[in-house]
Amino acid sequence: MKHLKENMAFLGLSWKKELLLFAVIVFAFMGIIAFMVILRGLDFVVIFPVMGLLGFTFFYFSRYGQMRRAKMEALNREFVNIFTYFGIYITDGFTVYNALEKVKDYCSEDFLPKMEGLLRGIDEDKSVEPYVRFAAHFEDISVKEVMLSVYQMVDEGAGGVYIRQFQKLFGKLSDTRHAMDAAKRLSRLDTLAFLPLAGSGLAMLSLTMSIMEIMGGLMDVL
Repeated sequence: MKHLKENMAFLGLSWKKELLLFAVIVFAFMGIIAFMVILRGLDFVVIFPVMGLLGFTFFYFSRYGQMRRAKMEALNREFVNIFTYFGIYITDGFTVYNALEKVKDYCSEDFLPKMEGLLRGIDEDKSVEPYVRFAAHFEDISVKEVMLSVYQMVDEGAGGVYIRQFQKLFGKLSDTRHAMDAAKRLSRLDTLAFLPLAGSGLAMLSLTMSIMEIMGGLMDVL
């Protein structure tokens, strides 16, 4: 339950509103089940809405974890995109602070507050702490390594050795991210290839149960 609340808070969702929505949908399912029981009696046809309710309950609460992972993936992907521009500005001679200011123009609505928080932190605290706090928004430990290398440019000067260190760490992170994205695209294609088979299986199951119902009705007549 605590983990569920944490996921909702991360996504900016209201715990009470999400539970209320779930309760409304469950009551609707229960109404369908009650109607089918009254209409058809307690036979195996009722299994469809019951299975639907169980499946919906699992999907409803598991989707928050999926949504959180999707949001984290989007943030990690945007970090790579944004700091690609940062690397270009640094190579062109911009200071770290000015480069961070410049890349704000490329940030999404979700990413911009984090970047602005980093800049405010740098204004108030000249230590490594603002960079560490910024890196904490991301689950990939490589982001922390990259941000530490960015801090070193400020603390000890943006000489060639520190630029090369940043480029090496960031290049490794970027390559890893692109490889992960490619693997996920291939996985989605495999899933799409499986869907027609799954649909055929469900259709056959539905047809089989319908035939069994018809045969059961014929036996009652006989």
